[in-house]
Amino acid sequence: MREDMHIHLEHGEYTLEWVQTFVDIALHEKIERIGLLEHAYLFREFLPVYTRYEKNNEPYIRDWFQRKAATKSLSAFLALKEKVRKADFPLEIQFGIEMDFAPEHTEEIYRLTKDLPLDFLVGSVHDANGFAFDHTAELWENKDIDKAFRDFFDTEIALAKSGLFDIAAHPDCIKLFGHIPSFSLDSIYEAFADALQKSGTAAEVSSGIHRRTGAPLGPEKPLLEAFKRKGVALVTASDAHTPQDVGYCLDELEALCR
Repeated sequence: MREDMHIHLEHGEYTLEWVQTFVDIALHEKIERIGLLEHAYLFREFLPVYTRYEKNNEPYIRDWFQRKAATKSLSAFLALKEKVRKADFPLEIQFGIEMDFAPEHTEEIYRLTKDLPLDFLVGSVHDANGFAFDHTAELWENKDIDKAFRDFFDTEIALAKSGLFDIAAHPDCIKLFGHIPSFSLDSIYEAFADALQKSGTAAEVSSGIHRRTGAPLGPEKPLLEAFKRKGVALVTASDAHTPQDVGYCLDELEALCR
């Protein structure tokens, strides 16, 4: 099935008219299934999972979080899901949440998400052991690149082992500003793929960071090869935040999967 399973609604109101704008682009791209979701920090119910951002040493990150946190209504989002379910859209629409994963909050994530009436849960890593690496390139100045990569994949592997999520979002997005570690990632990729396979967690093949920074599409080839060896399920995703980004580079993502 041609799909885009990572589409954010946050820049509009939770209405059928707003959903229709995404559907129109999806239909133009011949997409048969879309996943509509939001970052969990937009809802006050999930703020206990985001203490890393509240305590971050970078004023930029703290200011960003204060602006964004708890600015949307979870009840309104869930009500929209029910309205969409009853509407007659000509493609499959699923609803989910993108939850930032931090190992110290594993039990809290489970408690806060286990009873949600959603179709899927996406786990993502935007913070590598206190380093919120994916906001601006300037935050990488004077950072230990090797440590950032190790911390990132340690967190990704813990995410996979947790079994909390249906999908691991943009699974090597640490590469978004072009940094490369001094050591081979092959054994780490193998461990990550193994953890995903054992927990039944799918991995995104995403165009999001390519759109943002020009980084390569999807996971790097060695990581995709590890996914293939282990039999990890793949889903294609644009990480769209506007209707115009739905299905971005989807043909190329499908080619990567093939």
